[in-house]
Amino acid sequence: MLMIYPTTSVQGELENHQVEYTSDTNYKVFDTNGNSLINYKNKYIMVLDTKPFKLNNYEETLQDLLALNFIMKSEDEEFNFTDIMNQSGKLYYTITKETYEKINKLNDIKGIYTYVYNELDLKERWSVENIIASINEDNALEDSFEESILDIIKDNKRPTIGFHLDEKSIYKSNETNYGENNKNIRLTIDEAWSDKIKDVLNGDDYSNLDNVGVVLLESSTGKIKAMVQKDESEANVNLGIGQLGFEPGSIFKVITEAIALNEGLINMDDTFYCSGEICSNGGKSYAHGKLAVNQAFEVSCNDIFAKIGQMIGYEKMLKYTTNLGLYNKVLGLAGENREEAIGVMAKPSDGISNFAIGQCITVTPLQIAGAINAVVNDGIYIKPSLIEDIVDEDNNVIESIQNEENRIFTSTTSKLVKNSMYDVIWEGTGSAAKIEGITQGGKTGTSTGEGGATTHGWFAGYFELNDKMYTLVVVAPNINGVDANGNDLGGGNTAAPIYRDIIKSLME
Repeated sequence: MLMIYPTTSVQGELENHQVEYTSDTNYKVFDTNGNSLINYKNKYIMVLDTKPFKLNNYEETLQDLLALNFIMKSEDEEFNFTDIMNQSGKLYYTITKETYEKINKLNDIKGIYTYVYNELDLKERWSVENIIASINEDNALEDSFEESILDIIKDNKRPTIGFHLDEKSIYKSNETNYGENNKNIRLTIDEAWSDKIKDVLNGDDYSNLDNVGVVLLESSTGKIKAMVQKDESEANVNLGIGQLGFEPGSIFKVITEAIALNEGLINMDDTFYCSGEICSNGGKSYAHGKLAVNQAFEVSCNDIFAKIGQMIGYEKMLKYTTNLGLYNKVLGLAGENREEAIGVMAKPSDGISNFAIGQCITVTPLQIAGAINAVVNDGIYIKPSLIEDIVDEDNNVIESIQNEENRIFTSTTSKLVKNSMYDVIWEGTGSAAKIEGITQGGKTGTSTGEGGATTHGWFAGYFELNDKMYTLVVVAPNINGVDANGNDLGGGNTAAPIYRDIIKSLME
């Protein structure tokens, strides 16, 4: 197939010297273990430079010319080397690998050369690695995550391959540049873990869910070890791209409880009375009666947490949640058609009761993972990060990225809330997340989708694996219907079992 290539595909064009770009990108993206995260499709290119090509002597090279003609007919039925003698300039052909290998065996033809071009494979265009791989000056706004990447790679060179004409006007390869002096990006992502999570999401048990978002943080560092979704062809759920985020529902009670404890407004054994004013069961008002704070957390009592929210007040709720990274971008993506959501802040007119139970606000899964991670991480908030190091071609560190820490809650508050989360799994609404023999805790959440027509199912939890703590947030957006037992879909029967199966998979 004859290709008309843009001028940027040719770096230099001297009489006896040609230089071609061999890749779409001038940087590489690695996972935390040094594995390449960018997928490429090989494009096989043949270039026919008509000036030296016309020097072919039929007596000396006729056999190879006829072979070239025969081979290229399978690519382009109109290919004819005699017609090319009447053309000028360089002609580019995209060919198959088979044709590429056959042409490379024709050693005596003047004026042709071949090379392999690495074209980005962005089939899963909304995966985090492909978002990074496709950054360019056209989609990088000022002070954005994209601009920070471009600043790192600003002096990089795109990989090239050079060709020169020998004394017989036959092109030989020389001066290959693989980008060996470039700066490259090593992410916090663990590719093997991401693949395991994807396998869980795409398993038969969750075939009824159109999409699921998952964020996994290393608690002590805030590093994003995995950020995947079931359908990577859809706009990134975890970053809220193209939307306002999602109501967090009852997973937000983790934060409400932590704020109230931290301010000394409640103790875990304080009791409140649920009259069923905003609590329901099976679509009908349901009164839990008298419950201690920890019991209210276990059964996710809206009435009691609304009362706790009233004790905290709007201003304190807003201050804490802002310091926990809500209502702001986490990564800072701001390119065209890839704007990271900032979420929606609760207004005083929305009511503190709604605020305290995760209604009237929206968050992204990455935002809420960072906020809940502060509870898991001994009360210290670390903004979730995606870039681990700047590295050279051989994965040697050129520069490491440091993350700022900010204490939000006391260690005592953190321990008390984690104990509450533990009880949710072993005695409360999160039983579907239960795994014997590990340290874990979590909170279920069910919230209303846009317009009230659908539901979002949440589970936010922590677990220990190989002596490290991790924070895991799962969201199943825009679900409706019932499960196999006839129960309405929600966080407890969608996101909670996914959380369980992900951890089991990582333990294997």
